[in-house]
Amino acid sequence: MRQMAYRPHFFLMVFGKVVRMALMLLFFQAVFLKIDRLGQWAFDQVLLLFATFHLVDYVMSITFQRNLSFHLPALIQSGNLDSRLTLPVHPLFMASLEHIDMMDFISFIPCLGLLGYAVYRLDVAFTWLHALMYGLLIVNALVFLFAVVLIIATTSFWTTQSAGLARVFDDLTRVGRYPLDIFEGFWKFLFIYVLPLALISQVPSQALLGALAPGFLLYAVACSGLLAVIAIRFWRTGLNTYSSTSS
Repeated sequence: MRQMAYRPHFFLMVFGKVVRMALMLLFFQAVFLKIDRLGQWAFDQVLLLFATFHLVDYVMSITFQRNLSFHLPALIQSGNLDSRLTLPVHPLFMASLEHIDMMDFISFIPCLGLLGYAVYRLDVAFTWLHALMYGLLIVNALVFLFAVVLIIATTSFWTTQSAGLARVFDDLTRVGRYPLDIFEGFWKFLFIYVLPLALISQVPSQALLGALAPGFLLYAVACSGLLAVIAIRFWRTGLNTYSSTSS
């Protein structure tokens, strides 16, 4: 309601987000005017990858990203976290979901349309099992991103600020828009095994296309699960060391 009180501003913001997606699509289209495939990925498959990335990215933006990356450090700096800790609600739940960004929810709708269009164009007879795996791996991608963002945000208990590192990671996640076949050697190893950005969109897309190896499915789930456990324990450590303004 606050955003829509200034309607020209509201619609221009939505328009700007759609334009950013459209420009990236034009980039991919320009690339595929010169080549038939990008590694193992045809244009329709890259379209699915791109739509999947933005689906995950918008859900993250709507829910926990800004809360943990920017709102939580501000609460720690101002001491307003004290009042949140006295509320009868889990502090991690409050820190992650206190503000829901409905602005990005409006931008999320065209993304769903793009995903439907990408699935329509695919010349692949995927099964309900593939669709179920796709949905589960979308959730798995969000768990992975939540864990990384939480680890970065928790450092605010010692530094009182983590926005810079959060912005670096946000820029790094943009790699997930591209097929990782464009990377070789060290960089491919980095984005699959060290900082597995492949979990964001490539792994779910491969599952829907029926091209995901069962071993990599287990790796993806285990990686996100382990990172989530580490992130939650790190959060508890940070919360236990927090010195409130009233102490």
